[in-house]
Amino acid sequence: MDGDRRILKQMIFWGATGQAKVLRECMQGSGLELVALFDNDAQVRSPFANVPIYYGVRGFDEWLKTRASSDPLGFLVAIGGDKGRDRVAIQEYLAASGCTALRAIHPSAVISASVTIGAGSQILANATISVEADIASACIINTGAIVDHECRIAAGVHIGTGAKLAGCVEVEPYATVYTGAVVLPRIRIGPGAIVGAGAVVVEDVPAYTVVAGNPARVIKKAAKTK
Repeated sequence: MDGDRRILKQMIFWGATGQAKVLRECMQGSGLELVALFDNDAQVRSPFANVPIYYGVRGFDEWLKTRASSDPLGFLVAIGGDKGRDRVAIQEYLAASGCTALRAIHPSAVISASVTIGAGSQILANATISVEADIASACIINTGAIVDHECRIAAGVHIGTGAKLAGCVEVEPYATVYTGAVVLPRIRIGPGAIVGAGAVVVEDVPAYTVVAGNPARVIKKAAKTK
């Protein structure tokens, strides 16, 4: 259990769809009570009985002011896909509000003792992270993904379900490697880049591009706003 969890009793998630369901399972053994959900989409409803949902920054601020407990509050940002920049921004906002970013690590994940994992990052079921890999803040290493030795995963990155990163790969901020992609050793994936599902990456990926295929090739530009 992370050291910061020892003084916490309650947590919140920002994001109330599928990723929230996954994270709640990850956190079952943490001893933390999920007391509220937040989402930017007012059409989303809480997926959990007895866990209320509030909307946007205004909803969070109002809830925080009226919260009955003064105990420290932990949080996770339950936003997946290629929304790494949003995930980082919300994490920074919640931390500035006095909340503590947690780490979600599924009990079935296999993680070397020499791995570093940043605040707010999420290591999901059956993921494997090998020796001396460095996972920065607000990252997602999704179900069954493999991050091999000495990889460097920057803030806001999402390594998708079943994706495989060979040794010494560098993934820059806000990049996304989608389901089942394979990245060969010592490749660099630039900031904001998107690697399509099933792609085989054999050379560096430029910043803010979308690559797909085997071997992976640039097919279009990626939006810098995500």
